[in-house]
Amino acid sequence: MDTLPAAKTSDFAPPAPARVVLLGAESTGKTTLCRALAADYETVWVPEYGRQLTEEKMGALTYADHLHIARQHIENEDERLAHAQRFLFIDTNAITTALYSYYYYQRCDPALLQLARACRPRYAHTIVCQPSIPFEADGWRGPEALRNVQQGTTLMQLDLLGIPYTCVEGSVAERVQQVRALLG
Repeated sequence: MDTLPAAKTSDFAPPAPARVVLLGAESTGKTTLCRALAADYETVWVPEYGRQLTEEKMGALTYADHLHIARQHIENEDERLAHAQRFLFIDTNAITTALYSYYYYQRCDPALLQLARACRPRYAHTIVCQPSIPFEADGWRGPEALRNVQQGTTLMQLDLLGIPYTCVEGSVAERVQQVRALLG
């Protein structure tokens, strides 16, 4: 009778943490919700690299910066994934970066568009924060009137790319509960 070799413990590695990206217009609570979800699930999250670079460059981003932002953000995600438990919560992605490239330059680097298209298989869940919280002007964001345009464009991008998404709204606690109902 043939027998199979005994399995080693290392043969049963736990599954990689699922990437959960949060999208939405400016001042819709993405960063706050990422922090809250990471705390609730006792894991880590990835801040928006584009925001960091914008602050470092005092708002003087160039067309080429957008591709750099997307690539660096992905690198940051990959680094943080090694420290994540069950889920990695991510504040924005290449879809948003492509949107800003079109917004500021009316064009987008083909490599950035490719990164935006790659978002569908990259993320297990896409959460869209609705603009149901008060707008907070912080000196870096566009005018509040732009928020609904950004939100509609983000939803259109997801629909055109065939990326399923779940919208959340309400207080931070309500949003955490809505995401918990989705993720378990």
